[in-house]
Amino acid sequence: MSNHDRKLLNTETVLSIPLKKTNPVELYLPLRKLVASAYSESDAEKVESVLETLNKCRRDMVERRGDLSLPMQRDCLIHYFKCLCMVEPLFTSLSADADADSIIFVWYDAFNPEHKDGVSSQRNAIQLEKAAVLFNIGAIHSQIAASCDRTTALGRHLAMDAFRVAANFFDILWKDFAKDVVSATLDLTPLFAQFLHYLFPAQASELELQQQLNNNDASNAFQKHECAGEFVSVYGLYLSACLVISKVSGAAVRKHVYSFDRTWVTHLRQKMKFFQPEVRQRRKSSFLPESEGPDVYSWVTSCAPDHDAECVTEILVRGFCRGSMMPVLPKNEQICIDLILSEYNPFKLM
Repeated sequence: MSNHDRKLLNTETVLSIPLKKTNPVELYLPLRKLVASAYSESDAEKVESVLETLNKCRRDMVERRGDLSLPMQRDCLIHYFKCLCMVEPLFTSLSADADADSIIFVWYDAFNPEHKDGVSSQRNAIQLEKAAVLFNIGAIHSQIAASCDRTTALGRHLAMDAFRVAANFFDILWKDFAKDVVSATLDLTPLFAQFLHYLFPAQASELELQQQLNNNDASNAFQKHECAGEFVSVYGLYLSACLVISKVSGAAVRKHVYSFDRTWVTHLRQKMKFFQPEVRQRRKSSFLPESEGPDVYSWVTSCAPDHDAECVTEILVRGFCRGSMMPVLPKNEQICIDLILSEYNPFKLM
């Protein structure tokens, strides 16, 4: 890899996010009391072990966080989330019962808990609890990725996997959970979850690109063509993240967004500054000579004489897919890719 590429792909600095903090809350007693009053004492005894596990998982999540390793924190959060899903119907009953003891969940903004809008407090709101825990599962995976030794191939591979898992959790938060949270802090809004959903695969793809540049032969036209496609993919993801966060409106909200860590803004600006001209240059210099292109004819003639037409068609399709170096992107991401190729659409992070 050239010195220019090393400077460009400075993967020593990656972004990870802090966990949301919450206040302790007792779950076992009010939920057991609810089951006993709504059903029977024997039914309450049957669910005791589940309620005890639920209560213990939350207590560990709040009180023992500093004593647990990152993987153990991840496992604790996932276990607690599963327990929440099991007892979710009880919270519906709890809200409907005027005489039942209430459970008040309090969660603080991960980036700016001291902000005037940095706290959510809701009564019997399991939607808030599940969304906050899901956020923390994504956050802990981002911290696991950042803790990997990315100077080695194995460390980069582990970091890529963790960043992609984080992205998946924020995708679920964005599409399925954030919209149900009432009076959410900024970090639990669909817009911010969408931003994180794009940011972390961008970092994973950049690590993958670094790995590819380490292994590539700079004189090989086919590999240069492949790298150009990877540069477009990485830049498209960073651009998507920047476009989402630029939708934040209102001076107060914008100040809140940027107050958690100004280095995030600087980091994203640098990525855009590095990748935009690099994408243009590599696309211009990576046209694949016909002699270097994939040999579709050889894929067809490799069929045995008795293969039928359907088999030949399958091989043709598989061959074309294998020869395509451009990543398949969702429609909205493809629009972003189209935008970055225009000389008249410079992007500025406001």
